[in-house]
Amino acid sequence: MFWGLLAAVLIAITGIWGYNRYMEKKKVEQLYQHGFQLLEEQIATYIKENYSGVRKIEFSPIYIDGDGRFTMRTAEVVPILYDEHGNKAQFGGKIDHFGHPSYGILNYLRIDWDIYGTEIIELASGKDYYVEVAYGQSLPEATKWTENENIDNNIQALIDIGELKGIEKSAQGSPSAEIRYNVTFKKGILKYDTDR
Repeated sequence: MFWGLLAAVLIAITGIWGYNRYMEKKKVEQLYQHGFQLLEEQIATYIKENYSGVRKIEFSPIYIDGDGRFTMRTAEVVPILYDEHGNKAQFGGKIDHFGHPSYGILNYLRIDWDIYGTEIIELASGKDYYVEVAYGQSLPEATKWTENENIDNNIQALIDIGELKGIEKSAQGSPSAEIRYNVTFKKGILKYDTDR
């Protein structure tokens, strides 16, 4: 009888512990998805409003690397552009010996929880300036870029090497460009093409 009761208590404790770990993991995943959905919207809005000749903007999965304990956890997403001529080009990596960034936790997005467990999502609004954004709201005007040197340089480099054609910086923008957001997760880091 004692051993049966002890086994039941141990099973219950293990079940509660497992459930709590599962729920904590889901809470972290949800925070990442909320933050990255807003970041992707911020990037797509800038490209769509400031570049003509763009047919489609899509995003890679959220690449997660590191365990957050012994190695720094990184999470990043890479925009992919399609021009009106059917060409497709991925942002980031080395182009003509110059490294272009990806977008994520280390450079455009900060995510955390406050002391009450409420999500905190901050998007880069300018150099070293972040704006807090609530998930579920539309992208606030304060987070819409009028200039973004990293995106501008990356698009120009892709045009210069011939991966994109007919795309140019223009106030006309690309109002009919299709946007495909992607908030799925993938472990590891994105492998870029070798030096383009």
